[in-house]
Amino acid sequence: MEESDIVKRFEDRGDLVSAILRQRVVQNDEAVAQALADVGRLRGFEAGDTIIAQQRYDRTAYLLLAGKVGITVNGCPFPYGREANDMIGEMSAINPELPRTATIHATEPVAALEVGHRDLLRIGSESREMWRLMAVELTRKIEQRNQFVDATNKEPRIFMISSTEGLPIAEAIRDGLAAAGLTDAVLWSDEEIFPPGAYPLENLKREVALADYGIALAHPDDLRRSRGRDAVVPRDNVVFELGWFMSILDRHRTILLVPEDAEVEMPSDFKGLTPIGYRQARGRKGLETAVAPVVERLRRHIARRGVRSKLQPGS
Repeated sequence: MEESDIVKRFEDRGDLVSAILRQRVVQNDEAVAQALADVGRLRGFEAGDTIIAQQRYDRTAYLLLAGKVGITVNGCPFPYGREANDMIGEMSAINPELPRTATIHATEPVAALEVGHRDLLRIGSESREMWRLMAVELTRKIEQRNQFVDATNKEPRIFMISSTEGLPIAEAIRDGLAAAGLTDAVLWSDEEIFPPGAYPLENLKREVALADYGIALAHPDDLRRSRGRDAVVPRDNVVFELGWFMSILDRHRTILLVPEDAEVEMPSDFKGLTPIGYRQARGRKGLETAVAPVVERLRRHIARRGVRSKLQPGS
């Protein structure tokens, strides 16, 4: 479908007014529909065209007559868009100090009625009901956005990953944290993340996104000698886990636990991440005593930083 084809649907004045009457901010108000038809300009957009660009200061509003558009904020696409009978661009049209808060692009051929901000303000001043409907629509959009903002945890949530060999140590640390009042700790082994023949990375992504802290416990088997150098470095699986934690939680909430006698050299990508050493021991009582200093360091660190604000990454 060419751009002009979708616009031609509304070139007849009667068809255009009928489409405007269906708009959420008009709702069968004949006088408002006629006024918008008088001042508006029919526009057509092809799939991929940018209709509104974030951070621009133009103030045109658009009534979507047909087709759908996508929304992108700071380079991140939203999981929902807008479609026929929605208005876009009204916030900047109303408030001259507000730049465009999102980029809007056509995801399929779109027909829209372009309305200048002065005309929109004038028509709105003559119709209190239109202002009320615009306010209702803005609150609906805010509520829709809020559904995709993760709630802040009431208590710190800790996500731990360990190899199967390191599980007894990880369990002792989890138990120590629980005794210190940090009861929301989830423990996964490598086998749960990388089971044979399966790729449950979406599960890992979901769990990390819910967490406030990510802890990777490296067992001696998870360390290796750097080729050609006298240095100990984490194996690839540990590096992967740390990278995943840091990409979502930031380095201040990413923690690597290593054997106390291992002088681990971190890859350059993990500059600023200091490993915490733990002592190994046999038996449950022995492990409880051995990991007590680590538990105390973790407790103090978590008490200092608290829960993570999902609105401020890295907080």
